[in-house]
Amino acid sequence: MVVARAKGSRLWTVDGRKLIDFTSGVLVSNLGYAHPLFEKRLAEYRRGLPRNAYNMVTAVQVEASRRLVASMRANPNAQQTLWAASGSEGIQKAMWAAMHFQPERHILVATRGGFHGKKGLAADVSGESSPNPNVRFISFPMGDGLSEADCRRELDALAAENPGKIALLITEPYLGAKGSFHPPKWYHPLLQEWCRAQGAAFIFDEVQSCFGRTGNMYAFESYGVQPDLVVLGKGLANGEPAAAVVGRRDMISSMDYGEASDTFSGVPGACAAVCATLDVFKAEKIVAQSRRLEKWLRKGLGRLQKEFPFVREVRGEGAVYGVEMTDKETADRCVLEAYRARAKKGVHFLGPLAGKVLRVSPPLVITREEVDEAFGLIAEAWGRIK
Repeated sequence: MVVARAKGSRLWTVDGRKLIDFTSGVLVSNLGYAHPLFEKRLAEYRRGLPRNAYNMVTAVQVEASRRLVASMRANPNAQQTLWAASGSEGIQKAMWAAMHFQPERHILVATRGGFHGKKGLAADVSGESSPNPNVRFISFPMGDGLSEADCRRELDALAAENPGKIALLITEPYLGAKGSFHPPKWYHPLLQEWCRAQGAAFIFDEVQSCFGRTGNMYAFESYGVQPDLVVLGKGLANGEPAAAVVGRRDMISSMDYGEASDTFSGVPGACAAVCATLDVFKAEKIVAQSRRLEKWLRKGLGRLQKEFPFVREVRGEGAVYGVEMTDKETADRCVLEAYRARAKKGVHFLGPLAGKVLRVSPPLVITREEVDEAFGLIAEAWGRIK
């Protein structure tokens, strides 16, 4: 697919196809494309500023840092902001902070099946095995009957094997790349309780879930926890490359000057985009819109599940869902048929997650009419699959 232009929740390809976007560009464009208020505020915030401000501070960076902390008032551990240029860099910096804070500890705990990035420590704690000998994986509920008691026993055994050695535990709120598995409400409070008992940093990877995606501004609110460090990315700046760690001052400041710096972290354009995004969220009540969108998506996805026997399961919350198909071939076909639903109209999906799961994550500003139109096109397209 080659895109010629984009506006709102729609994409136009170079060959004239008009698509309703069900991806938000991998959960990045939460405000859609060419959002008028976002573009206006972005231009205002960045006017006159240099493209890069390495080893300098700009007023917009200070403002963005302050506003991110303020936006997390539900978490008293949100005290300071550390900037990064991508989600995986943010993960690495959060882990650095935890490791510098307690340098005598070396064990890094991660939830099995998570995806935190492709580079460095972020890659080490992704998946189900690691080349890093200090990484330990724990179970994440995936509808497999794992109970709270099972998880508690697993955590207690890990603590007994590594007394005083555990530096951190990192988890996604829900397993995104694994196929959209959303845990029961007891799970994250249990992890937090265990981290507090062990004196380990509790790191929440909200790179894809932040800024309204789960029906709250942040997923830690949805799951009732107060992480020590929260990593933000993707929708944070609505398309501008930006990521940040917001969390405990003592952990972030445990690194010496320059240890967490890099060329493109916290550049004026990124910080301007964060401020512009926050402006739109407030002015247009985007979180409330996300909660309305949840109802529309659940209704449409429920109809698809009833109508098509190859839809095995629908999982999700807020404005992010995984639609699991019976097999990879069917999932691939569903993506293609939705794209070419009609001669010049269709719906844009990403390629399947974990082989056979379609992610549904439209921009939070999508209208009810567009949602209904999209599900109509999908039903028409999938009706051709035998």
